[in-house]
Amino acid sequence: MGTLSLITKPEGISSSSGRLTKRERLDKRFASAKAVRDPYDADFTEIERLARAARSRSTSTGQLKRMGNTAKQDTAGIIAGRTLTHGMSTGLSNPAKPWFKLTTGDPDLDAFNPVKLWLYAVEQLIYGHFASTNYYDANKISYSELAHVGHGVQLAVEHKEYRAVYHALDHGECWIAEDDGLRVTTLFYKPAYTVDQMVRKFPWGRLTKQVRDAYDKGDIMKLVEVMCVIEKNDDRDASKLDSMNKPWRSTWYEVRQPDKNILLKEGGFDNKPFSAPRWETTSSEVYSSAAPGFLALADLRELEFTARRKGRAMDMAVRPPVFLPGGLQQTAISLDPGSLNFINDMQGKIDVVRPDSNALSWISDEIERLTRRVNQLFYADLWMTVTEMEGIQPRNQDELMYRNEEKLTQLGPVVDRVNIEKLEVDIDRTYSILDNLGQIPPAPPELQRRPLLVNFVSVLAQAQLATSNSSIERAAQFVGFVTGMFPDAALKFDAEKAIDEFARNSHTNPKIIRSDEIVAEMKTEMAQKEKMQQVAAMAQPAQQGAQAAELLSRTQVGTGGSMLDQMMGV
Repeated sequence: MGTLSLITKPEGISSSSGRLTKRERLDKRFASAKAVRDPYDADFTEIERLARAARSRSTSTGQLKRMGNTAKQDTAGIIAGRTLTHGMSTGLSNPAKPWFKLTTGDPDLDAFNPVKLWLYAVEQLIYGHFASTNYYDANKISYSELAHVGHGVQLAVEHKEYRAVYHALDHGECWIAEDDGLRVTTLFYKPAYTVDQMVRKFPWGRLTKQVRDAYDKGDIMKLVEVMCVIEKNDDRDASKLDSMNKPWRSTWYEVRQPDKNILLKEGGFDNKPFSAPRWETTSSEVYSSAAPGFLALADLRELEFTARRKGRAMDMAVRPPVFLPGGLQQTAISLDPGSLNFINDMQGKIDVVRPDSNALSWISDEIERLTRRVNQLFYADLWMTVTEMEGIQPRNQDELMYRNEEKLTQLGPVVDRVNIEKLEVDIDRTYSILDNLGQIPPAPPELQRRPLLVNFVSVLAQAQLATSNSSIERAAQFVGFVTGMFPDAALKFDAEKAIDEFARNSHTNPKIIRSDEIVAEMKTEMAQKEKMQQVAAMAQPAQQGAQAAELLSRTQVGTGGSMLDQMMGV
């Protein structure tokens, strides 16, 4: 079940049956990838049945097939999975809060005002793009797939009208494969296209006769089985700029096309167009067996069984089996509550079987125990910690931050994988789409040929940063208190650095925080004004003194000379 089974022959190497076409090589690779995932399909189907009712696709074939809601006995698994999905959505990529920041990796360069403003502007463009598309809706489905079956695939496709459309793929319609670096680099995807969509999307001459005939007959809603393969383009010519030589390539073909030389379409991408985060895998696994849906499967089965037994016990308590004498077979007997039935003593007695009075209580306790275990395995109890814990409302801010840290500490490994295998890919792809549309502003010269990095701000990181800001506030208050008694203590506190740190931690708009260069210029201007004021203040007494001396020199006191002479002792 490892990646070795996915190794295929390089381009151009012949087999015993002759040279393979590109389509034949892709078919063989898909067969290998399908063989890797087949052992998981039975569990996938069971997880869908118990925790994700009424899903749209069959996991074994990838064809459209609505799965009925058979999880009617108990909905604990559905609720727990929904809680985890929503918790991951708000905890990892909340549309109402910042969840990532762009950085150069150099704090000094990040603090340089032109760079800082450009990074912030690009961040806002990406946030605005995500908010104006279906990105966040697709994220919820991807997180649900990840929580239940251990992986979630999302495809980002450029769109003329909407700029981009994000497709959250059902695990039943796609297969994945790793490279030697244990990263998912190949996606086999079976979209369900109608005949009408086939005619609009692909050249007429490359469609099968069956599709063309169906279109001519007006059967345009008939579904057609199509395969799309997206992979690294390892044999590309980097000196060429056409779509066939881009870093990533896509190949489309009709599954029922008898001519193995005919492909529907070939294309390329400048960067990875899909993300495929996985919950937890080993070096020999492509798919995860450690997702909450897998781990809770035994408890979900037992919960359904116990809930069914509870229903039977309730029926026994409300409508217990009744034993009647044979002579009453033709007699109308009512078993409705409060009904009166008159019988002759000669016909015997009616016996009612009563269930154990403790059975229903025991079954209810067992259901509650299983529900708690399911919630624990889906981390639902952790996401609900703040809203359900006992005590006085509202909560203390420090207590809330502590609870958030406690929650995502347990989810730390999968959070890191989502950041690397999904969110980083999504941001990189979106940046490329916006850049192709000419919406990314020119970068400052300092950023030319310098790669950008993504700093993710999860709930845990936000709590940690909020704690840092709290410490800054407490330090400022303490310094203010001490300075009242010891004025020199203010020299110990660097207020400007504290402001920069506070603004960075709280993701304040850099436009409202002046750069160090501007502050230095303002300080210089203020110093010059202060010096001029000091000179003016010193000049005024001197001028007044000169005027007074002149007045004294002109004032005669008898025959002893002027008053100034007498004051000077002359």
